[in-house]
Amino acid sequence: MAIRTVSLAVLLPYCIIALPNGPLVDHNPEVCTSMSPGDHHPANMATGPAPYIIVVSNDTYTAGQPIQLTVRAANQGVTFACFFVQARSQLGSAQTDALGTFSNDPQGSQAFACTSPAGAWSHNNKNAKREITATWMPPSDDQGSIAFQATIVRGPASVYWEGVKSQSLAYSAAPSLVSSSIFLLTFAVFWAMMA
Repeated sequence: MAIRTVSLAVLLPYCIIALPNGPLVDHNPEVCTSMSPGDHHPANMATGPAPYIIVVSNDTYTAGQPIQLTVRAANQGVTFACFFVQARSQLGSAQTDALGTFSNDPQGSQAFACTSPAGAWSHNNKNAKREITATWMPPSDDQGSIAFQATIVRGPASVYWEGVKSQSLAYSAAPSLVSSSIFLLTFAVFWAMMA
């Protein structure tokens, strides 16, 4: 009995991404930076490129302008059970801070704190999914090029892909009040001349 208890206590922390309620980042904060299931997770049996894609609604990000993010199976008949997503700067491989915040997470998923409030998005059950979409709100300032990065578990826990990435998003400053006013004034003059 004591040996089983010790074995369970040693193995549980390393299977964190494939847990039915999502990663236990409170108990294992390193998952927020590594995005890895851990060294003692069952050996990864996944082969070939990931059969999943991350689709974004825009190719730029602007403070205050939400972006829709979808994790999707790339092929018919393929599903996934677990996922763990963050937006990260692409300015270097050492960039591990989660950027922006996730919201409007649908049934079967949750946003949670991971180096920033609501900075990560994950499953909260292990039901098979073909795709799932949430809203991401960019940071309030220019972080350079950003991409969404994910670890996706097909199921069982030993079949997963790390480092699944979206296209990169470039920063785009919000139009200034002056440029918006000039556009409206020009449009009004044009409209008046056409009337």
